[in-house]
Amino acid sequence: MHFDAESSPGFAIGRVAYQIRAGMAAVLKNAGWPFSPEETQTLITLSDAGQPLSMSELALLMIRDPTTVKRQLDRLVEQKFVERSESSEDARIVKVGLTRRGEQKLQTVLPLLDDLRKTTLKGVSKSELETTQNVLRKMQKNLTNERIK
Repeated sequence: MHFDAESSPGFAIGRVAYQIRAGMAAVLKNAGWPFSPEETQTLITLSDAGQPLSMSELALLMIRDPTTVKRQLDRLVEQKFVERSESSEDARIVKVGLTRRGEQKLQTVLPLLDDLRKTTLKGVSKSELETTQNVLRKMQKNLTNERIK
């Protein structure tokens, strides 16, 4: 059986993801931002949540290994962009959330990342984007369901 990489959505998604990550890294570096795209995504996820999350909730939202998330959080806590706190419901659960400093600093790079998003989507119609997002969600759901089996 011949495998055609050009017709595989996984390869196309991987290439675009790589290019977006490289673009993000360049934008963040040029802005003097101290964090990697992955660490920045952690900050954005916490900001979007609007409340502290447990480590497992954060790892699940980001579809990342909890050990990787913990390592990223260690650096973000050290820089005082994120803080850890004990859950009020269960002392065994550690919650993580943005500090005021983290939220304020994140707001300085979001417009730059939005410019990258606009560049990435140049020539893509709203309906094409919606269709793409729907297809990607279905693929993600299919793969999540496959792992559960």
